[in-house]
Amino acid sequence: MSNASDPIRRNRAVVVVSWVAIVVNIVLFGFKFWIGTAIASVAIVADAWHTLSDSFSSIVVLAGARTARKPADREHPFGHGRAELVAAVVVGAFLAAVGFNIILDSVAQLRSAQPTIFSTAALAVCLASVGVKELLAQASFRIARVVESPAVRADGWHHRSDAVTSLLIALAILFGGEIWWMDGALGVVVALFLLYAAYGVIREGSAPLLGESPSRATVSTMRTIAQRTSPKLGHIHHVHIHRYGDHTELTCHVRMDGALSVDEAHSVVKRYESALRDQLNVEPTVHVDPRERDVRQSDGRERDGREGDPRERTGR
Repeated sequence: MSNASDPIRRNRAVVVVSWVAIVVNIVLFGFKFWIGTAIASVAIVADAWHTLSDSFSSIVVLAGARTARKPADREHPFGHGRAELVAAVVVGAFLAAVGFNIILDSVAQLRSAQPTIFSTAALAVCLASVGVKELLAQASFRIARVVESPAVRADGWHHRSDAVTSLLIALAILFGGEIWWMDGALGVVVALFLLYAAYGVIREGSAPLLGESPSRATVSTMRTIAQRTSPKLGHIHHVHIHRYGDHTELTCHVRMDGALSVDEAHSVVKRYESALRDQLNVEPTVHVDPRERDVRQSDGRERDGREGDPRERTGR
């Protein structure tokens, strides 16, 4: 059994990586904030708050994972799996807020036209942050792939963005010298990177919440499974996919000979639903649309004879 299909193992993996991230980020924040305030570097102080925001996002991921593992109830018959998607959107919002704040601080630094004198300690902290945060990012991405968690993947991007910003600051310390605009310019670059990462995280998390069309590959696989199940299964259409964390509901319509008995059509559909469940890891519901036996499309597919029937389309 994979971790993605085992709720206990899935939740344990999310909890472990989140708590490790929280502790590491708090320690890194302390060092960055101390160095940044000591040398009056807006870039390093902004990077420190960015690191602390990673702890907040990991707390959100923990809360989402805890809510997502709650069983289904009367108010939530499909479970609470979408709590992780909500957590991913919240993490993206954190990223965006940090990005906007860094832009404001960077503009203020550029307007002051005062150079920042970096130190060896600042370089050491930034380089250490690059290594540690990239390790956290890799761990988060790996666990996100295994347990199929968008919230953990979003948290991984948060770690990756922190590693990149620390790397930029380290490069500025090494090669920027006393160029007065270097610190403020780096702050703007960091902010733009964060805003781009926030856009991607929010888009990925919100798409399943708003509803998404099935992929061509999914529909093609469904039709292949139908052909293997029974020649009595006709055109597959009106496909809907609803994701609830590790639980996915799939509904579709299939055209079948109207002359079939209810028992026979029901038996074929049950076999098709069982095949979909086993091969696509979904909970399927298949609705039968009757069709006339003597009406066929020019490409050989059977249909009910109505041109332009909107239900022929797959998707939402």
